Amino acid sequence: MILVEEGQSPLILCLPHSGTEIPNAVEKRLNATGRLQADLAWRLERVFDFHEDLDATVLRSSISRYVIDLDRDPETPVSDAGDPAKALCPVTTLDGKRIYQEGEEPGPTEVEQRSLLFHAPFHKALRRQIDRLLRSHRKVIIVDCQSMRSHIKGVTDKGLPLVSVGTNGGTSCDPDLRNLLVGSFKGEQGYSVSVDEQTLGGYITKNFGRPDRGIHTVTLLLAQRSYLRHESPPFEPDKTRITRLRSVLTESMSRLVDWTGVTGTSTDGSGPGADAPSESRQTSAVNDMDGGEDEPPSAQAAPRSDAGTEEIIPVDPMTLTQVGRSQTAKVEDGPITPLLVAE
Repeated sequence: MILVEEGQSPLILCLPHSGTEIPNAVEKRLNATGRLQADLAWRLERVFDFHEDLDATVLRSSISRYVIDLDRDPETPVSDAGDPAKALCPVTTLDGKRIYQEGEEPGPTEVEQRSLLFHAPFHKALRRQIDRLLRSHRKVIIVDCQSMRSHIKGVTDKGLPLVSVGTNGGTSCDPDLRNLLVGSFKGEQGYSVSVDEQTLGGYITKNFGRPDRGIHTVTLLLAQRSYLRHESPPFEPDKTRITRLRSVLTESMSRLVDWTGVTGTSTDGSGPGADAPSESRQTSAVNDMDGGEDEPPSAQAAPRSDAGTEEIIPVDPMTLTQVGRSQTAKVEDGPITPLLVAE
């Protein structure tokens, strides 16, 4: 399920790895390591629950990254499933431990079905929010919010900085925006920061970042020690750490919003200074099964006739239709049937 809470400021907080749900047809094939789900951005939504103060839009999914990684390229071949740095539907943890029982890994058909069910609708929802906000602002900022364990063998052997910023080598956002974000953390005691080192940014940052069109994206990777008591099950939040981190992030995100020059940035006279409905926020749970082709984000998006409340299509991912293993051995010709996940 895709969860969207709409705000009116030019800031989108995107949480692609905070979901924990695994369909029954997938969960029973995981081994003990897989069921721990150690690589999720555990409790991260609690850190960013200040979004209403900034009137920011929040977009997240309830599905686990062990089902599908929403921050990976959907064209990634299944042969890369064993590479945790590339895998769309991973078969190992970030440090290379298997998460499936022997012979239970997803095949090409299942990977394509998961992409249709979870990846495509998430990115379509993100594009809708970008287009919506570009009708009121000249600049829109997408922050790809992630978190990771501080020490992962083969990944963060030297330890993860408290804050890692990724801008795809400086191409996904304006340099001034990057410097503003980094500077907001460097002034805080005890906060270590890296830029385009631990992460260059994932698919969201690289795919949606179009500074020339007014779309600025940045990945913000937090070490989980910055807000969790222990970086292991049950991944218990630390109230003191969360309070401090939330304060720092609120100030940082507020600076980003101010950077866009909110006042007078409307392209049609309907920006923050214009008359607006008293109800500024809108929450929806979306599971979009539209199989239409992806459209690139556009800074000149045409007004939508259905710009009001989005249709809610409830689908329970825990009760997906199951198909036998023989149906997933290879990619079949013809259309993929929705709501199909292999046993």
